[in-house]
Amino acid sequence: MTASSSRSEDSTAAFATDLRALRLSASNPTLFRLQHATGISKTVLSDAFSGRRLPSARTVDGIVRACGGAPAEWLARRDALARGRAAEAAKPADAPRVASVVPTGVPRRRSRNVLLIAMAFVLGVAVSAAASYFVTTDAIAQARADAAEQTRQEILAAPASEHAQINVRNGADPALTACVNDAKVATSQMRLEHYQLEIIWSNKCYAGWGRVTRFDEKLSGNTVTVSIYPETAATGPDRQTATEPNVQGAYTTLVVRPTEGTRLCTVGSVTIDGENVDLGEPLCI
Repeated sequence: MTASSSRSEDSTAAFATDLRALRLSASNPTLFRLQHATGISKTVLSDAFSGRRLPSARTVDGIVRACGGAPAEWLARRDALARGRAAEAAKPADAPRVASVVPTGVPRRRSRNVLLIAMAFVLGVAVSAAASYFVTTDAIAQARADAAEQTRQEILAAPASEHAQINVRNGADPALTACVNDAKVATSQMRLEHYQLEIIWSNKCYAGWGRVTRFDEKLSGNTVTVSIYPETAATGPDRQTATEPNVQGAYTTLVVRPTEGTRLCTVGSVTIDGENVDLGEPLCI
């Protein structure tokens, strides 16, 4: 399946239809599989296939590559659509100017009819101009939204760390990334005899996650909580925390090490019969 379309005038809807056909030709992978393959959210992928908006260049490139297509043709077609929409949005909505003139020597009733017809015509022009204005305004707003989405996707595509071979973000579930492939226990300590506190580290992702495992067999009705954070910002926005009920263990989402010299630290706690038990000082790497 190529990016070419038999339609004389291409459109976002036609583009989405051909993307769906490409997906079908690749054995119709699920949105979850495409998200894993491209790093693009299921919401953005769904919008691209539905035709709700023209997808960004990064989204098109990711979908086409994941479905075995040739990205260059699709990107050229997508860029042509974007240029057409921008040109359409830039067109002015000029309304013709109409003067209401009643000729001399026309009977009063006829003059009134002419005046009413002229007023109706002017009103119709005004309504058309207003409609054109709102359509143009919507097009400009959509173009701006598309540009903002493309910028956001480009930011997400940028490496989070210069040391990473696999680009991941803070807050990603490590089980849904390739980080688990080279993951190792970087540091581990038993706390209060029955609880193990660990940091798991992926060198390829240059990221880690915290984990707490309990061995007191008091799972029912109790919780396990674990957090991981950069030591330089223990309560900052990069801190990741997970709390799980009725389980033996819990792990956090990812924290990418921002610099080579920044340590990552993890802390944990459990509940026993509703009472919170802190597992002590941070464990850091």
